[in-house]
Amino acid sequence: MEDGKRATSGDSDDEHAPEYKVSKAVTVEHLATLDSNDESLRKYKESLLGQAMTEKFAPADDPRRVVITEFRIICEGRPGGDIAYPLADKAAVDAMKETPFVLKEGCNYKFAVLFRVQHEIVSGLKYVMTVTRKGIPVAKDSLMIGSYAPQREPHRMLYPRNGWEEAPSGMLSRGSYKGKGQFIDDDKVVHLEFHIAFEIKKDWS
Repeated sequence: MEDGKRATSGDSDDEHAPEYKVSKAVTVEHLATLDSNDESLRKYKESLLGQAMTEKFAPADDPRRVVITEFRIICEGRPGGDIAYPLADKAAVDAMKETPFVLKEGCNYKFAVLFRVQHEIVSGLKYVMTVTRKGIPVAKDSLMIGSYAPQREPHRMLYPRNGWEEAPSGMLSRGSYKGKGQFIDDDKVVHLEFHIAFEIKKDWS
């Protein structure tokens, strides 16, 4: 799915999840001008909007609202350090699925994602990852990242935020896996969809 496309009902949400109403989208300009004479509200908006109060980050040559710049796999004790994939453009995203990585069985690992928000506020940004093996779903994780105003500096998401994930171990767990990741917001806009491939082995190579 291309950046900025709306997800259908089966793309990433659990069909049994409770339905809720998404609040109406509000622009940075609208928030910035609300009750401009109220000092306490002004300070609150500054803490909420940050630099977007005075400088709207909206690159004219890039219409995307959320730009994922890097996906990183952090593995405890891995020779050579982290595995990092740059994702700033479509060519890099397409190349990701052609560059599989290896997890040593039983190792501790986590994901780190760098992303930037631009143009307008993004509400309820969520990360969803579905992992399959031989075409059969074996795991699905969903993480609420939050709502963000546009700013020049990137944000960093760490999953899990505390502690580590542990890779499966044992002969039955070894083999090849594929994953589909999505960054989707409250408006059902998929800001990025990417695919990964990895193997679980007895060792790192």
